[in-house]
Amino acid sequence: MMIPSQSISGDQFKSVMRRFAASVNVITSADGAVMNGMTATAVCSVSADPPSLLVIVNKSNRSHPVISRSGTFAVNVLSSDQEELAGHFAAKKPDPFADIDHRIGQTGCPLIRDADATLECAVVQETDFGTHTIFIGRIVTCAVASKSPLLYHEGRFCRLEDMALHYA
Repeated sequence: MMIPSQSISGDQFKSVMRRFAASVNVITSADGAVMNGMTATAVCSVSADPPSLLVIVNKSNRSHPVISRSGTFAVNVLSSDQEELAGHFAAKKPDPFADIDHRIGQTGCPLIRDADATLECAVVQETDFGTHTIFIGRIVTCAVASKSPLLYHEGRFCRLEDMALHYA
Protein backbone atom coordinates (compact mmCIF):
# COMPACT_ATOMS: atom_id res chain seq x y z
CA MET A 1 0.00 0.00 0.00
CA MET A 2 1.37 3.39 -1.00
CA ILE A 3 1.10 5.98 1.75
CA PRO A 4 0.89 9.54 0.42
CA SER A 5 3.53 11.84 1.84
CA GLN A 6 3.00 15.37 3.00
CA SER A 7 5.13 18.10 1.60
CA ILE A 8 7.71 18.43 4.36
CA SER A 9 10.15 21.32 4.18
CA GLY A 10 13.85 20.90 4.80
CA ASP A 11 13.52 23.22 7.80
CA GLN A 12 10.73 21.08 9.31
CA PHE A 13 12.80 17.95 8.81
CA LYS A 14 15.90 19.52 10.39
CA SER A 15 13.86 20.79 13.33
CA VAL A 16 12.64 17.28 14.10
CA MET A 17 16.06 15.69 13.57
CA ARG A 18 17.64 18.11 16.08
CA ARG A 19 15.57 16.30 18.74
CA PHE A 20 17.69 13.16 18.25
CA ALA A 21 20.63 13.13 20.65
CA ALA A 22 23.59 11.51 18.92
CA SER A 23 27.24 10.80 19.54
CA VAL A 24 29.66 13.08 17.71
CA ASN A 25 32.01 11.17 15.44
CA VAL A 26 34.84 11.93 13.08
CA ILE A 27 34.70 9.72 10.01
CA THR A 28 38.24 9.32 8.69
CA SER A 29 39.45 7.93 5.40
CA ALA A 30 42.64 7.60 3.39
CA ASP A 31 43.45 6.93 -0.23
CA GLY A 32 47.18 6.83 -0.82
CA ALA A 33 48.67 10.04 0.57
CA VAL A 34 45.25 11.70 0.86
CA MET A 35 43.83 11.60 4.39
CA ASN A 36 40.51 13.16 5.25
CA GLY A 37 38.12 13.51 8.15
CA MET A 38 34.61 14.84 8.65
CA THR A 39 32.41 15.42 11.69
CA ALA A 40 29.22 13.36 11.58
CA THR A 41 26.31 12.14 13.66
CA ALA A 42 24.89 9.97 10.85
CA VAL A 43 26.36 6.70 12.13
CA CYS A 44 24.31 3.62 12.99
CA SER A 45 24.89 -0.03 13.82
CA VAL A 46 23.63 -2.46 11.18
CA SER A 47 24.28 -5.95 12.54
CA ALA A 48 26.21 -7.78 15.24
CA ASP A 49 26.66 -10.78 12.93
CA PRO A 50 28.59 -9.80 10.94
CA PRO A 51 29.65 -6.77 12.99
CA SER A 52 28.81 -3.83 10.76
CA LEU A 53 27.72 -0.21 10.78
CA LEU A 54 26.73 2.48 8.35
CA VAL A 55 27.77 6.05 7.80
CA ILE A 56 25.93 8.54 5.63
CA VAL A 57 28.05 11.01 3.66
CA ASN A 58 26.94 13.91 1.48
CA LYS A 59 28.11 13.37 -2.10
CA SER A 60 29.55 16.91 -2.11
CA ASN A 61 31.73 16.25 0.95
CA ARG A 62 35.39 15.79 0.04
CA SER A 63 35.52 12.61 2.15
CA HIS A 64 32.99 10.97 -0.17
CA PRO A 65 35.33 10.10 -3.07
CA VAL A 66 38.10 9.06 -0.67
CA ILE A 67 35.84 6.51 1.04
CA SER A 68 34.41 5.33 -2.28
CA ARG A 69 37.84 4.85 -3.92
CA SER A 70 39.62 3.30 -0.93
CA GLY A 71 36.76 1.09 0.22
CA THR A 72 37.58 1.84 3.86
CA PHE A 73 36.65 4.30 6.59
CA ALA A 74 37.02 4.63 10.35
CA VAL A 75 34.61 5.98 12.93
CA ASN A 76 36.21 7.89 15.80
CA VAL A 77 33.68 8.45 18.59
CA LEU A 78 34.73 11.71 20.25
CA SER A 79 34.97 11.91 24.02
CA SER A 80 33.35 14.73 25.96
CA ASP A 81 36.64 16.66 26.15
CA GLN A 82 37.15 16.65 22.35
CA GLU A 83 34.58 19.27 21.30
CA GLU A 84 37.34 21.30 19.64
CA LEU A 85 38.04 18.35 17.30
CA ALA A 86 34.40 18.31 16.20
CA GLY A 87 34.78 21.91 15.01
CA HIS A 88 38.18 21.21 13.49
CA PHE A 89 36.87 18.41 11.27
CA ALA A 90 33.69 20.31 10.38
CA ALA A 91 35.89 23.00 8.77
CA LYS A 92 37.42 22.46 5.34
CA LYS A 93 41.14 22.37 6.04
CA PRO A 94 43.74 21.55 3.36
CA ASP A 95 45.62 19.18 5.69
CA PRO A 96 43.12 18.21 8.42
CA PHE A 97 45.58 15.96 10.29
CA ALA A 98 48.54 18.37 10.39
CA ASP A 99 48.12 19.22 14.09
CA ILE A 100 45.99 16.28 15.23
CA ASP A 101 47.40 13.48 17.40
CA HIS A 102 46.57 10.33 15.46
CA ARG A 103 47.93 7.00 14.32
CA ILE A 104 47.35 4.98 11.16
CA GLY A 105 45.09 1.98 11.66
CA GLN A 106 45.08 -1.46 10.08
CA THR A 107 42.94 -0.22 7.15
CA GLY A 108 45.22 2.76 6.50
CA CYS A 109 42.66 5.16 7.95
CA PRO A 110 43.75 7.72 10.55
CA LEU A 111 42.58 6.99 14.12
CA ILE A 112 42.31 9.91 16.53
CA ARG A 113 44.19 9.33 19.77
CA ASP A 114 42.14 9.65 22.96
CA ALA A 115 38.83 9.11 21.14
CA ASP A 116 36.15 7.39 23.24
CA ALA A 117 36.06 4.55 20.70
CA THR A 118 37.36 3.72 17.23
CA LEU A 119 36.02 1.33 14.59
CA GLU A 120 37.76 0.56 11.30
CA CYS A 121 35.55 -0.65 8.47
CA ALA A 122 35.77 -2.18 5.01
CA VAL A 123 32.98 -0.97 2.73
CA VAL A 124 30.68 -3.83 1.69
CA GLN A 125 27.90 -1.77 0.14
CA GLU A 126 27.30 1.75 -1.19
CA THR A 127 23.76 2.98 -1.73
CA ASP A 128 22.98 6.40 -3.16
CA PHE A 129 19.92 8.16 -1.77
CA GLY A 130 19.18 11.75 -2.66
CA THR A 131 22.16 13.98 -1.93
CA HIS A 132 23.94 11.32 0.15
CA THR A 133 25.55 7.89 -0.02
CA ILE A 134 25.01 5.25 2.64
CA PHE A 135 28.26 3.34 3.17
CA ILE A 136 27.81 0.02 4.98
CA GLY A 137 31.05 -1.20 6.49
CA ARG A 138 32.10 -4.53 7.98
CA ILE A 139 33.99 -3.76 11.18
CA VAL A 140 37.62 -4.89 10.89
CA THR A 141 38.92 -3.62 14.24
CA CYS A 142 37.48 -1.71 17.16
CA ALA A 143 38.65 -0.32 20.48
CA VAL A 144 36.93 1.43 23.36
CA ALA A 145 38.41 3.76 25.97
CA SER A 146 35.29 3.91 28.18
CA LYS A 147 35.25 7.68 28.43
CA SER A 148 32.18 9.88 28.41
CA PRO A 149 31.09 10.55 24.79
CA LEU A 150 30.49 13.95 23.25
CA LEU A 151 26.84 14.34 22.18
CA TYR A 152 24.98 16.66 19.82
CA HIS A 153 21.41 17.67 20.66
CA GLU A 154 19.20 20.64 19.75
CA GLY A 155 21.97 22.18 17.64
CA ARG A 156 24.65 22.16 20.34
CA PHE A 157 27.31 19.95 21.84
CA CYS A 158 26.59 18.46 25.25
CA ARG A 159 27.65 15.71 27.61
CA LEU A 160 25.64 12.90 29.16
CA GLU A 161 25.93 14.62 32.51
CA ASP A 162 24.45 17.84 31.06
CA MET A 163 21.50 15.99 29.57
CA ALA A 164 20.78 14.18 32.83
CA LEU A 165 20.64 17.51 34.68
CA HIS A 166 18.57 19.16 31.93
CA TYR A 167 15.91 16.45 31.84
CA ALA A 168 15.86 15.60 35.57
